[in-house]
Amino acid sequence: MGSTLQPAGSTCTIINEEPTYAMLPPFSKGYLQEKIEYALKMPKIVSVLLPDGSTIVRLLKQLAMTSAIRVDEEVANYFWQYKAEVSFDMWATALSNGFAPPIPFLSSDKSQGPGRRHSLNPFPPGMKPGFLRRPDVIIVKNPMDRWPGRGTVDRDGAPHVDNMLRLVEVKFPGDTWNEGQEDAYQKIAGDYKNRMTVIDVSDCNGELKKVPVPVPLPAPQTDDEKQRQRVPIRTVKPIPEPAWYEEWWSWAERHGEEAAEAVAPVWDAIHRGYSYVSAETSAFLHQHAPWIFTAGRWIADKASDAWVWVDEKGRELYRYTTAQLKAGWQEIVRQTDMTWELLKQIDWAQVGMTIVKALAVIVVVVAAVAVVIVLAEALVAILAALIAIIATAGAEALAVLAVSLGVTAVASAG
Repeated sequence: MGSTLQPAGSTCTIINEEPTYAMLPPFSKGYLQEKIEYALKMPKIVSVLLPDGSTIVRLLKQLAMTSAIRVDEEVANYFWQYKAEVSFDMWATALSNGFAPPIPFLSSDKSQGPGRRHSLNPFPPGMKPGFLRRPDVIIVKNPMDRWPGRGTVDRDGAPHVDNMLRLVEVKFPGDTWNEGQEDAYQKIAGDYKNRMTVIDVSDCNGELKKVPVPVPLPAPQTDDEKQRQRVPIRTVKPIPEPAWYEEWWSWAERHGEEAAEAVAPVWDAIHRGYSYVSAETSAFLHQHAPWIFTAGRWIADKASDAWVWVDEKGRELYRYTTAQLKAGWQEIVRQTDMTWELLKQIDWAQVGMTIVKALAVIVVVVAAVAVVIVLAEALVAILAALIAIIATAGAEALAVLAVSLGVTAVASAG
């Protein structure tokens, strides 16, 4: 048996470190334990609607843990010891029969040179299908060095110092190794017996075995009535009010396998209601993106070079100039490594959001993969508008939008 971590006041083992691999560094146990324990309170599964109308089950616990770590990274400008879901290029490793170490994908914004953060795009440009891996957590030796790899050269050929202390893979209940995953992670870690930790999280209460039963959406609750689950945020500068994840997490779980309710869509408020959104997030959306709460659509106003939201009676309620959308898009790309191809694949009906001090933690579904995006509040409305425009625009309008945003063939490559 490996070592275990237990929650206070409980006799139920929550975390088992597999003895085949290294134990966690002592300093990291408290940090990871609080993230894992919080994630255990999240819904176990959620159905994700696929383009063909079918649904698949995805685990949300992993997503909750990733979101909590990613916020810590963002607040610290990515000078942080823990890095969530770093994408690694396995191609050179395959060509060299395992001799060359896998290389982390870095941000597409090269203005900061080799010292830039890791890419936040789950499908980074330049990846080869079948040769991309994203371990749950990378713990680095020196948090003031953003480089998360053990290799000494990045994909541009720039030199680096081995900065990988530990690769950590967390297996929540129901999560098993995919084909080739364990071997790939061993290659990423290198000396995996000393540089890789695998954590098995016990399903103490057998929740995964329970069959979700759809229930009616509950009546809106006041702030005092809501029992919010607070996510622990560890930042260099403490955040007085820890964040919470919106009630769409548990709402989605309760709706089980209903295809039409695959992921509770915070931004699709008109069609499904928004009583599961906290007062804070609702107020934020009403202030910055009021069009979300009125049935209508975006149309191109060629005369004024703008996009306009009109309601069902044809009245204009909101507008963005092309210049505003372009400036916002460029900043979104800088902050998130978003590509045009990735943006086009976001399902408007499967988006969730919560506010964490001046940041928005957004969860979108792309190609049946739940993706975490951490974005400055000011850009949320523009991202929402772009997703909505793309969801309803025809091919011609979409091409015009791409050109107006300055999207090029290279920039849009996924």
